[in-house]
Amino acid sequence: MVRRTYRVIVTLAVLALLTGCIERRFRIESSPPGAYVYVNNTPYGPTPVDVPFLFYGDYDIQLVKEGFQTKRVKEPIPAPWYQYPIADFFSENVWPAQITDIRPLYYEMEPIIQPNLDLLKAEGEELRGRGAALPPPRYPDPQKNKPTDRTVAPGEVLPAPRETPELPPPLPGEPK
Repeated sequence: MVRRTYRVIVTLAVLALLTGCIERRFRIESSPPGAYVYVNNTPYGPTPVDVPFLFYGDYDIQLVKEGFQTKRVKEPIPAPWYQYPIADFFSENVWPAQITDIRPLYYEMEPIIQPNLDLLKAEGEELRGRGAALPPPRYPDPQKNKPTDRTVAPGEVLPAPRETPELPPPLPGEPK
């Protein structure tokens, strides 16, 4: 009897020491390599980089590299079958080996497109010419509450209207 109890205790102790665990991480790579990685606004370093994670779900991943457009991605990380309820108890507590879940993520970065400065300047000159051909703005005449063709000089302030316009009567049920 004592010997049997001793075996059970030793077996349970060995099983307790051999319980499994799950290592979760994703490996982020980019083209070109060396882009700085942020996961959920936490910096992790230049690619390629291993990022450990605790939960399955959506992660906000941002890659930044000089000379390239910043890449922002909402990356879904779905749970494997052994992480669903009931099965996860056995995979994390009973299974006697370590389970490693590595998710490879690869991103292509686009180079920054330099604008054609001559074309941009020509478009700006065209818009400036179209704006000069517009008539002067019309401002309301404060005495008559009617529009007038009078232009306002820079720094000039229009006087405030002397009368306040009449407000419409309140709707039924509104406070007065």
